[in-house]
Amino acid sequence: MVCMNTDSASNANPNNERLRSLVTGAGLTQPAALVLFNREIKVRPLSESTWKGYFCTPGTARYRGFAPELLAHAEKVFGPLQK
Repeated sequence: MVCMNTDSASNANPNNERLRSLVTGAGLTQPAALVLFNREIKVRPLSESTWKGYFCTPGTARYRGFAPELLAHAEKVFGPLQK
């Protein structure tokens, strides 16, 4: 378990939290979600390493903020799959 301090919590991106909830709500593993997410990407699919960074704890070295345009795509892909 990774504990967050106040500083890392302030760096949290709400888009990352929404991505986590969409993937969880769809009942998918991270690898399965990545396959679905990349299926309709027109430019360049996300790498597994980048994808995992979106699920890391804010403040860790691997953490990446999830961009609004990527969240819009995630909503289209995972929104209909919510249980």
